[in-house]
Amino acid sequence: MSDKKINAIIIGATGAVGRELVDYLLMNDNYGKITVFVRRTIDRWDQLSAEKKQKLNIIKVENLDFMSEDKDKILSLLNDNTQYDVLFNVLGSRVGRGEEEFRKVDYTYVVNSCILCEKLNISHFSNCSAANAKKDSWFLYCRVKGEAEEECLKKNVNYVSIFKPGIILNRENDDRLGEKIIAYIPFLPKITSKDIAMSMLVDDLDYQKGQKEKKAIQIPHSDMEKLAAKGNKMMNIK
Repeated sequence: MSDKKINAIIIGATGAVGRELVDYLLMNDNYGKITVFVRRTIDRWDQLSAEKKQKLNIIKVENLDFMSEDKDKILSLLNDNTQYDVLFNVLGSRVGRGEEEFRKVDYTYVVNSCILCEKLNISHFSNCSAANAKKDSWFLYCRVKGEAEEECLKKNVNYVSIFKPGIILNRENDDRLGEKIIAYIPFLPKITSKDIAMSMLVDDLDYQKGQKEKKAIQIPHSDMEKLAAKGNKMMNIK
């Protein structure tokens, strides 16, 4: 990888994984501009150093429907000439909010963010899905995420990585009772929001360094743990 900084877009930056990913990208000197599309900011961003605030580009939007607009409208929203290298999608909704809302967030917005990579010539699309995602599942949650994965893997993007974590622990902004209960069940794969974020960062760094041979890859829970351990050691995080 050259000395050129990696420029990133994050969709879902205020979520449990997203806010950790923002922190890690801001800490890592390999990354330059970090652009986030959000409805609101979060307190931790107000407390950033001046240097990190300059690195973080916050664009407020009412919703993510803009991703379906044509390229010129999207560029006008970005309002600069930055060439982005990676788009991270870390969105996630709840089935309890209704099938229509869940499908909009976990299918439409996910697929449209991958299409956004095509529109803006972003070479890496990185998406956080779920270990049990499967397009022909009886369960809505698994089925919708599986359908989104399948569509994204078809897109004309140089490298597509789909992360498939198990039970997510330590959601700072969104504790879920079911996950709290399952956390105490042994043998089920579990991973923290921080480690999901770190695994996505390391995967992107490996890609940017030319260490990825495949065009598309699904990254299982066990490989995510290895990537996170590698990243924590690299960034001296305990």
